[in-house]
Amino acid sequence: MCFMMVGCKYIANANPKRFAKIVHPSAVGLILVGTVLFLLVEMFYMLPKIYDPDGLFLKIAWLMALFIVYNLLGNMLACHRKSSAVTSLPKDRQIPCPEEEHLWHFCDHCQILVPPRSWHCKVCECCILRRDHHCIFTATCVGHNNYRYFFWFTVYMHIGSLLSLATHVNLLIIDEQIRRQYVVLQFSSIFLFLKPMSWELIALNISFVVNIYAWILSLIMLGYQIPVLYLNTTFYTPKDHRYNQGLLGNFMAFMGKRGLWTFISPSIRSPLPHDGTQWQTKQAPTTI
Repeated sequence: MCFMMVGCKYIANANPKRFAKIVHPSAVGLILVGTVLFLLVEMFYMLPKIYDPDGLFLKIAWLMALFIVYNLLGNMLACHRKSSAVTSLPKDRQIPCPEEEHLWHFCDHCQILVPPRSWHCKVCECCILRRDHHCIFTATCVGHNNYRYFFWFTVYMHIGSLLSLATHVNLLIIDEQIRRQYVVLQFSSIFLFLKPMSWELIALNISFVVNIYAWILSLIMLGYQIPVLYLNTTFYTPKDHRYNQGLLGNFMAFMGKRGLWTFISPSIRSPLPHDGTQWQTKQAPTTI
């Protein structure tokens, strides 16, 4: 994961436009294709093998799967469409008040003053409010206005991949024929062809391996973002705890007034407590 991030950052800095043209469609396509394939394999092949195709559980599973896919793709789209650029502010807020001017800093690329915690993205070619990082999976920068959508996108990616992985394991446990021939437990069978395997089993094993990587990727992404949310930091400034207002205060600052309700749907309106130009810092201890 670290190697991938370093590689992406190097390419993005070297040629931002080419990076956006090649990496963005590839990463977004990977999420879309992967989501559809996992949904089809799990709901039309694996679950009917484990549970009664006409039973109540499978119907509930369909509702859960559609809910997860809706939130995963919905938050992904909302994150892409919601801009956190400094230029998205109203015109009168793009210029600091006299009493705030000393808190703003000058961007050499944009040639303007920008609010605290804002910095420039070469790929987006603009400054981003409370910029966290540039996400290839949503093809945009994650910042003040769209962090909520990115976080829930990551959460639902993790939930979806984890449930899919659990279904794979469950099928492996209860289906004796598949368990006996499962290629994951006999890697030599798939690479050296020491014994004949059906295309069905090969596809199932490939799906299982890809599922493991998808779960690990989502776990790492979530592992990076939980401290960001907990401490009110950013991906690139994890040790800057000046803006930490406690768990509840930080959560509301990221998710808005509706707080945890935003978990239900990306369409729920949840106004943020401020526009991203004014950040409350910890009070310095006074000495007597």
